[in-house]
Amino acid sequence: MATFRAPRQHATSSSPSLIGSSVVSCQFSWFSSLHSSRCFCKASSPSAPLHPLYSKSFAELVERGTVKAIIRLTKHFLSLSPVFEVFSTQIYSQSLLSNLAFGGARYIATGRGFSTTRVSFAILYSRFAGPSIYMGMRNLLILLYASLAIWIPHLIYFWFSVLSLCIAPFVFNPHQFSVADFIIDYREFLRWMSRGNSRTKASSWYGYCRLSRTMITGYKKKKLGHPSEKLSGDVPRAGWRAVLFSEIIWPLISATIFVIAYMFVKSFPDETGNQPPSPLIRIMVVAVGPTIWNATILITLFFVSLLLGPVFSKWQRFGSYMAAFAHFSALIGIVAFFEFFVSAPQLSFLMCPCLTMYCQWFLELWDASHAVLGVVAIVAIQRAIQKILIAVFLTREFKHDETNRAWWTGQWYGRGLGNSAISQPAREFVVKIVEMSLWSSDFLLAHILLVILTVPLFIPWFDRIHSMMLCESNYRAQIHHY
Repeated sequence: MATFRAPRQHATSSSPSLIGSSVVSCQFSWFSSLHSSRCFCKASSPSAPLHPLYSKSFAELVERGTVKAIIRLTKHFLSLSPVFEVFSTQIYSQSLLSNLAFGGARYIATGRGFSTTRVSFAILYSRFAGPSIYMGMRNLLILLYASLAIWIPHLIYFWFSVLSLCIAPFVFNPHQFSVADFIIDYREFLRWMSRGNSRTKASSWYGYCRLSRTMITGYKKKKLGHPSEKLSGDVPRAGWRAVLFSEIIWPLISATIFVIAYMFVKSFPDETGNQPPSPLIRIMVVAVGPTIWNATILITLFFVSLLLGPVFSKWQRFGSYMAAFAHFSALIGIVAFFEFFVSAPQLSFLMCPCLTMYCQWFLELWDASHAVLGVVAIVAIQRAIQKILIAVFLTREFKHDETNRAWWTGQWYGRGLGNSAISQPAREFVVKIVEMSLWSSDFLLAHILLVILTVPLFIPWFDRIHSMMLCESNYRAQIHHY
């Protein structure tokens, strides 16, 4: 099991950052140990991504000689094969753990061909956010705190592994760095985030979010013959024992570990000897505040839609505008509470982001690691709240999306809900609280990934270089398919 160890000269240091990082490193070491044993048939050591390369290079060395083996190994590294191995083992392990916990394993014929078709950013994000990107971003924050607190060169390997979990789906997408296609991708992503609130769409963020929670809630058996029911498959509901551990106990344990670590590093007095304000109250306000803000916005919009929905019944996009206002309000709420956390309350809405971080570093005695650790704790608390709301308070899903459109349009009659029309508004209220938090998080997370992927666009002819890297052949000899 890989863990963080401070250099020998820091062994006697009493810095709260150094001590707190040892607490958080325990959580991150679980990731490293899981990463090294992701797939039982693939690896059993921290150098797991390199094992396939070593075996192939050894076979090349025996069969074709030293020069060919060196060339083959060089091509593997230039084509970022270790990045793909880290990503693929994570997908294998996530699928294995999900099937063991929730069931639903089935065979999907994927073929053996080499894909040359470019896939849009929205589709890749919806496919790999749950299995890989979310986990990668959470561990990226933990790794950032560890690097700020106790930097050692050994962390470079973990930076390589964690970034692979986040960007691998896009790096291995053909022509990902084509400028024109990249701009179209962003436009399609914004449309994907806002679809499905007025009319049924086969591809939308709402459909992705709804599908991701059905393995916990399951589907109702009643069918009404709506066209949107064809978009939902028969997903079995997970057992309560699996849900209890994976969706309630484990997120609570993770959140408790990070909150304790943050409270510890903030328990030391400052240079003037003054004791800082209660870190627990600060963390809980910032973590729970966006949820309360979202609930307030939803209650207000619920009555607004009930009053104005019948008036604008002929306007088909009324539900879309109501949902857009709610999502934009949730985005403002999460950003505002984060500003409140990282700066003085009286200055948080008046300063630019750079000055805000400057103020925060001054408040944190010029230690940015405290701010990063606080963000890690906030993310863990919000994740635990969302999972508990889904696992405890949600009943089975309808196979259609009528309740979603009824919430935003205010037209609950004529939806074919039957006796469930009495309880569905309360259930949908809990669903919308979770969805607004997830929407704002996905919006910010996707833009962080887009900013990272934008950097190579400024390199001339990078799209050709990227295509040669993927195919390991001359650009003119490749077959281009869109």
